[in-house]
Amino acid sequence: MILCIGREFGSGGHEIGKRLAEEMDMAFYDMELVDLAVRSSDISEERLKAADEKRGNAFFYRVSYDSEERNLRGISEHEVLYRLQSEVILTAAKENPCVFVGRAADYILKKEGVERLSVFICAPFEDRVKRKMRLLNLDEKATSSLVRKTDKARKAYYDYRTGASWGQPSNYDLCLNSSSQGIEKTADILRQFCRIAG
Repeated sequence: MILCIGREFGSGGHEIGKRLAEEMDMAFYDMELVDLAVRSSDISEERLKAADEKRGNAFFYRVSYDSEERNLRGISEHEVLYRLQSEVILTAAKENPCVFVGRAADYILKKEGVERLSVFICAPFEDRVKRKMRLLNLDEKATSSLVRKTDKARKAYYDYRTGASWGQPSNYDLCLNSSSQGIEKTADILRQFCRIAG
């Protein structure tokens, strides 16, 4: 069982995926994908983490010549991170049942013919702002800006990498509104779906 979760910022996709992975004894990868990619490279951790789930600018970008690996030299840090993460995703999917959050994992696996379920977690904008205000202890204006900015970056990254449209229901096996049932029940629904589909 391989599950890929796309998520709007503040919808609880990370928490839902983590809860599901723990309950179904599956490996869980979110920021772990970045950490593993960084560990497999000799490029600065700070520079690679700054490129996470960002498309990058087609005209202005920092080219990396730090790596001793030839296939990673002379390309942007965004491209370096994408290639490293792709390797990590494919290796992990071959070894264990996994839950992947973000990073276009559904597309990476699809391209290599790996069977997976693809899910998108969404929620109304106002609910996502309220949730992140509580979690990040920010005011409403700053949180609203952060939610919009993060969603925009995720969409640009996903659309660029996949040629598909981030959040478009027809691109996923299942779309869930986490606000309608809450985090715990949404995870339960998703667990049942995985058992039926898997």
